Amino acid sequence: MHHIEIMLNDGMIGNKSILLALSYLTTGNLNAKLKKESTAYKMTDILPLAHEYIVPEMTSEEKADQANKSLLAYMAMAPGAPQNLYG
Repeated sequence: MHHIEIMLNDGMIGNKSILLALSYLTTGNLNAKLKKESTAYKMTDILPLAHEYIVPEMTSEEKADQANKSLLAYMAMAPGAPQNLYG
């Protein structure tokens, strides 16, 4: 029963998918009209409350894991980086 409630709340009826489509279309439309030196719009700028609903805040473990992956990707881009950097 719990899974059915989550599916209804998160988009079985279409709420979540409508918010995602609206944010993609809006940010895409606004970013297409920006000058090159301007900062691009993000979903958090357009629909901040919906962003908190759709993309939950990461746990401290997820943040640490993402930081490690970003650092590894940055190090892999360096000239002469070892091929076995990812273990």
